[in-house]
Amino acid sequence: MVKKSGQVPLADDIHESTPLEPQPQEGAPLSLRFAGSPVIPFGMLSAVGLPPGVSWANRFSLLNAVSWSLVLGSPLILYAKSIGCGDAILGLLAAIPPLLVVLQIPGAYLLPRFGYRRVMVSGWAARTVFIFALAGSVLWPDSNLAKIAWLLASIGVFSIFRSITGGAYMPWVTSLVPPDVRGKFFTRDQLFGQAGNVISLLVAAACLLGNPHPWQFALVFVLAGTGGFASLLCLVRLPEISTPESHARSGARVRLVAMLQQRSFRQLGVFNVVYSLVWGGLGVFTIAFLRQTEGLSQSAIVLLSSVSVLGGLASLLWSGVVIDHIGSRPIMTLCVVASILIFLGWWALAAKIIPLDPVFIGILYLLMGISALNFAAANNRLQSLNIPHHGRNHYFAVFAVATSVAAGLSPLIWGVILEAIGAHHSYTGWVAWNRYSIFFACGCLLCLPLLMFARRLEDHSRAHIRPAPTAG
Repeated sequence: MVKKSGQVPLADDIHESTPLEPQPQEGAPLSLRFAGSPVIPFGMLSAVGLPPGVSWANRFSLLNAVSWSLVLGSPLILYAKSIGCGDAILGLLAAIPPLLVVLQIPGAYLLPRFGYRRVMVSGWAARTVFIFALAGSVLWPDSNLAKIAWLLASIGVFSIFRSITGGAYMPWVTSLVPPDVRGKFFTRDQLFGQAGNVISLLVAAACLLGNPHPWQFALVFVLAGTGGFASLLCLVRLPEISTPESHARSGARVRLVAMLQQRSFRQLGVFNVVYSLVWGGLGVFTIAFLRQTEGLSQSAIVLLSSVSVLGGLASLLWSGVVIDHIGSRPIMTLCVVASILIFLGWWALAAKIIPLDPVFIGILYLLMGISALNFAAANNRLQSLNIPHHGRNHYFAVFAVATSVAAGLSPLIWGVILEAIGAHHSYTGWVAWNRYSIFFACGCLLCLPLLMFARRLEDHSRAHIRPAPTAG
């Protein structure tokens, strides 16, 4: 399809962009139309149907997950608790990475000039240096106050490099992957990423057995730095988008008003902001609840939290085909329903309605994994289809900033509120009201508007993605 010079394409124009390889025609057998692989669970593990070289992005996700899940996940929260951080500091620590995603907006201006690969490799190398710096600070003989200060500084600088350059990833891979197979690609990306999470969390649980000493936490962060360095080797193998016209179109500046006038982009943005506000503090304060209130060991908490990955991995084996077939909206709606059940379960534990049971906690983490991972795969696909190629870098940057700021404000605000509630404890009949039961109850209530938002999202199912014209 030929467009006049200077014409800004709409979101639907993405569906007609020429893919990197010939696409199967409408009416082809179902097994061929879905990324060239059979409609069976393990078809999602195959790279069949994806453009050459794109599988390096999935390998990057695996190794990068080993890095970030250790340096930003439960081991970091447990280390912070071990050196005396309260809920307010934990909230700040969890808020720093998403809040600094605002730097993706100025970082978007670097992409047309230096290219996706150069920007990402430089940023990931710099952030890896500060992971090793954090590992070294754990062994300092100084006071805990100095360690807390360096912890916040290290995570802050780490997040600055991560945010400035991380905005290159989504426009990079969506330029490489045709719309017809993006559901499969993003599902496969989630599978590889969560496999990295499983590996890293199991290793972390082994390192933190018993009553961990500082050198054990240092070892965990060294492993995180090693994973970050290994992920660089995958980035340099990922194909670069070297066409000047492609960079110029993706890097074109688009006014924020013009972005918000696009209905599908605005609706998806509002939905993700609300979702991020709801989910932003869940991971942090479930760990704080289990450690501070219930007294579970660090190793037990890491093992239980790793269960969240297993459910996600199993369900993602099917969901890639389902997402490409029926669209993202039904999957995202089911994830919201699951979120309500998750918050209800944690509230029942914190309110002393259900006694502490590792099996029940494992089920909650399992649901959390299923919901979070399937939501991410469906959301990434929907995001890539609702963002036009013209000004794509800035669309992705604005979207990431809006949702990440919401995700960062959530634990920050709730951390202050929980700190203010303190040790308050009261009962309504047999229901206990404390800082954590109040938090989980509010999370459940905030999930309810998301059901209405999910029904209004504009989706593009497999039937609406028109095949590219064939030669001749």
